Amino acid sequence: MPTQEIGAPIPNVPHAVSVSLPTWEATVGYEEGESWVVNKMTSGYPRFFIHTSIKKLAKKLEEKYGRQNEVAVIFPSYKVAKRCREFVKTHAGSDANGSAVRILQLSTPPPANADESSTKIESNIGVVFLQASLFPLAKSYWQHSGEGISSRMGEYVLHALFGDEDDGSVGNSGYSNALQQAQQIQRRSPSIAASFSSINAPDKVAEKEYNAFIEHKFGRVLDLKFAKQAKIALRRRICGKVDHSHNQQEEIEKAKRGKNLSETDVYLFPTGMASIFFAHYALLQTWSTPKKSVCFGFPYVDTLNILKKFGPGVHFLGLGDDASLDTLEKQLESGEIDVMALFCECPSNPLLKTPNLKRIRSLADKYDFAVVIDETVGNFLNIHVLPYADMVASSLTKVFSGDSNVMGGSLILNPLGKHYHKFKEFFDEEYEDLFWDEDGLYLERNSRDFAERSAKINENSLLAVDLLQKLPLISKVYYPSIGESKKYYEEIKTPDGGYGGLLSFLFHNPIHAVRFFNAVNLHKGPSLGTNFTLACPYAILAHYQELDEIAKWDVDRNLIRISIGLEDPDELLGVLQKSLDSASDP
Repeated sequence: MPTQEIGAPIPNVPHAVSVSLPTWEATVGYEEGESWVVNKMTSGYPRFFIHTSIKKLAKKLEEKYGRQNEVAVIFPSYKVAKRCREFVKTHAGSDANGSAVRILQLSTPPPANADESSTKIESNIGVVFLQASLFPLAKSYWQHSGEGISSRMGEYVLHALFGDEDDGSVGNSGYSNALQQAQQIQRRSPSIAASFSSINAPDKVAEKEYNAFIEHKFGRVLDLKFAKQAKIALRRRICGKVDHSHNQQEEIEKAKRGKNLSETDVYLFPTGMASIFFAHYALLQTWSTPKKSVCFGFPYVDTLNILKKFGPGVHFLGLGDDASLDTLEKQLESGEIDVMALFCECPSNPLLKTPNLKRIRSLADKYDFAVVIDETVGNFLNIHVLPYADMVASSLTKVFSGDSNVMGGSLILNPLGKHYHKFKEFFDEEYEDLFWDEDGLYLERNSRDFAERSAKINENSLLAVDLLQKLPLISKVYYPSIGESKKYYEEIKTPDGGYGGLLSFLFHNPIHAVRFFNAVNLHKGPSLGTNFTLACPYAILAHYQELDEIAKWDVDRNLIRISIGLEDPDELLGVLQKSLDSASDP
């Protein structure tokens, strides 16, 4: 059953990506910092909420290496820590008051022998020490860039450097025993779920409890020495090349990115936001003269923040429609603006608009700017956007993973792009693999059935959209298969692709939106692309401080967004119908 407990992790595992905000009022309370909500938050979306293991590691580092009133912010490399320091100094202004922002590099011990390579890895961190008054700026960098350490990395480094774990329930010897047991499970099967097949459980509830127990007790259940192979498998999966030795789905063969694309053009990142950030960073470093970029269409909040806060700035065309492209073309032609790149989502989150990528590509070629496309919402099994992009970014946290227990991102360079060689040279010199090995192992395991899950989600979503469109209470439904931009989606849709799992909708009466959301028996919290259906009052959750501003871009404050999952379709539609009926009750 979906949790209705405020602040509980979704799912109920130590490294959950989402968190429960089960009512409209709780979401507002969270945004306003009300104690009855924030004091119950034991988890949160990782770029916004710093995980307990990371907090404990930071405290240990402050106690051992910190100076008076200093706090520690931890990143997975010295280079990233330097970028954070530069951001803080740039934006601190008079608030810095001459305060030093310093960086400490630390490493964990490498494995001493082959046996230890299953449980040990040499890792490096860059720790930014700064005055507590400057912490909000460092936290802002953490959120926007997506380059903070993952919770699993924090847990590992905490144990490796200080010999304890986040919950303190397992000491050194207990920790080692847990890892040994976990490895035994892994040797029986690469999947936690599969390992349950040898357990005589009476029902599905016991199976779910067992799976949660295994993840909670052992944390890292996959052998670290296979991390390199897991990342190769991920890159091949992302570029559409099937490695049959790993039993990956044949269906992915149907979604080849292009015969010229190699896994060497696919780069992994700790989060989807980190891939977008690095794309922008690469542009700023390689363009002869850094210029403003265009943000085309209303995007996820931190994409726009990256373009605003790093570099020369942004031209924001928030409607993302044909008229916006007309305006852009006139400004480019007249010389009113000269841009470095155009960033867009395909489709956009949360309005599910599809940009005219053919026209965007034509303008980019004519006026010499790069195109960066975020395909997260569409996913590469449903849409093929690479021919129109110089770089394609994606959050692997979402439907590619599905399990909502690991963060990850990817960035693809188009080998046929005009600027490919310039970008490739920069990536060869500057790219760091900051994707934590344990996270890579989890993501590889989670994504093995990506094709099968994506198809099922496509089917369930069409049924949900059909239900919503028939109801008089609903004033508008947003989905790629309907609306004015459908024609542009059809141009990039793969032969066997669908329309994805994300939809948004509005009620005629805002009171009905609140009633529906509070009544609906679904998981409710941030994120999307989960194997379970997940709902949120999107504008309230993502833009509470700027509700009037986002209305200019047709984002209504009462918008509800639902990410459709893998539930039985009859059961899912029944849950939706029941809550829709109750919304209209007097």
